[in-house]
Amino acid sequence: MHKVFATAPGKVNLALRVGPPRTDSFHPLDTVFEAVDVYESVSATFDRSEISVTMSGKGQDLPTDEQNLAVKAAMALRASFGGSDGVHLEIDKRIPVAGGMAGGSADAAATLVACNELWELEASADELLEIAASIGSDVPFALMGGLAHGVGRGERLVPINADVHHYWVMITAPDGLSTPAVFGEFDQIMGYRPVPEALVPDTRDLQRALAAGNASEIASLLINDLEEPAFSLRPGLRALYKAVKSRGMAAILSGSGPTVAVLAESKGAADQLAKELATEHPDAGILRANGPVAGARVTEVI
Repeated sequence: MHKVFATAPGKVNLALRVGPPRTDSFHPLDTVFEAVDVYESVSATFDRSEISVTMSGKGQDLPTDEQNLAVKAAMALRASFGGSDGVHLEIDKRIPVAGGMAGGSADAAATLVACNELWELEASADELLEIAASIGSDVPFALMGGLAHGVGRGERLVPINADVHHYWVMITAPDGLSTPAVFGEFDQIMGYRPVPEALVPDTRDLQRALAAGNASEIASLLINDLEEPAFSLRPGLRALYKAVKSRGMAAILSGSGPTVAVLAESKGAADQLAKELATEHPDAGILRANGPVAGARVTEVI
């Protein structure tokens, strides 16, 4: 084989509870992830030694050096197994950049499964998850997919088995939001200072509602502690959120924003809402998404 194709999904946090920053600067999280069918695509072509990347789609202006999470993923995987092979990665991005949907993490997850196949490493799922956690907090979930409860920085995951199907309309912005800036604003608003260990509100009620498949209760329990700081940094976002919240069962900011996710009652309702919002908000991007879906996977080997 000399080329492997892989995909990985974006995500929305059905709940994102945030505690005060620890002395290591990380905020403890209690979150519920859902993978959605907006995919990043990665092709990995064998190279004798170099690790390189080219970007297309929404990521054409992103760095292609070691700042790129896909490059980090390939380097971390190779280092873990003591290899010397290289790879050229071609990434086609559909997930908005800096939109709170973990597009960079999806790139990294797809790269891990693609390079594992390309280099014939036979790394286990647990080994890949461990490497993923060293790359970024959302990378393990992009590998796992589905529904999951995450704690720590969000990297410690337990799958949630629930027979639910969600239909989303994602309203994206042309300009992203910096995750560190949103967390910094959160600390300002809350008056938080670093502490050795911090408690964080839990998401047990939402997990129970998911397990029971109670759609109306799930909608009522969607919560994101980063909404207020994101609205503070981007005042127009609050107005958009208020305008669309009543158009579905519920609405929530995706991650640290600025993507707003509206939960619809059905596929038909979501399709219709997407058309309406595209007309009403011509400067925004509108994505239809469904979840939960599986995590990163190899789709073709040549």
